Amino acid sequence: MTRSNQLTTRQAEIYRAICDSFSERGLPPTLQELATKFGFNVNAAKEHVLTLVKKGYVKYTPHISRGIELLQKKPAGIPVYGFVPAGHPFMSQENLAETFVNVENYLTASRDLFGVYVKGDSMIEAEIGTGDLLFVDPKQEPKNGRIVVALVEGEPTVKWFEQDGNTVRLVPANKKYKPIVIDRHDENFKVVGVVVGMIRALDKKRIDEMLKYRKAS
Repeated sequence: MTRSNQLTTRQAEIYRAICDSFSERGLPPTLQELATKFGFNVNAAKEHVLTLVKKGYVKYTPHISRGIELLQKKPAGIPVYGFVPAGHPFMSQENLAETFVNVENYLTASRDLFGVYVKGDSMIEAEIGTGDLLFVDPKQEPKNGRIVVALVEGEPTVKWFEQDGNTVRLVPANKKYKPIVIDRHDENFKVVGVVVGMIRALDKKRIDEMLKYRKAS
């Protein structure tokens, strides 16, 4: 699959919802059902579906209540969206589902589980480093002492989570870095999900190749 056909985070969620509708009910969702599920209007739902049409994932027949057809089989496993920094937040590229990994049988998590690769050294004392693949559950409630993926001013980072009242501390596992302290109600802060598992990257050559690919693309 070329990068032009890859899906953003929201597109992957909508595509998964369409696939789930076929597998669970034997028929596609309506535009209204998609709009209700994701909290936007019917026109926005239609635009998302038309984008999936352009990328070759579905066929859409207008003026039919359930006019969505699948053109590709649902990928097995969970979507992996590329690199998330384990250092200070930095400007990231558009979030794309790069591959799918089948790990659900080994983890206790929701069906919305997804993966991200780590980039950086701020979690190195927790034995999490560049190239490691983290599995993240967006449905789990973050609790003190858990590792989370969070957005700070729109940029992703992975840290230990600590909360005291309205104050949240995102704590690195590397003495070189200071915790990020933020109000939990800050509109520029969001916990994306809780880390529930990891695959350790041991092949440094492979990691370097992955980083070069991301920088060049």
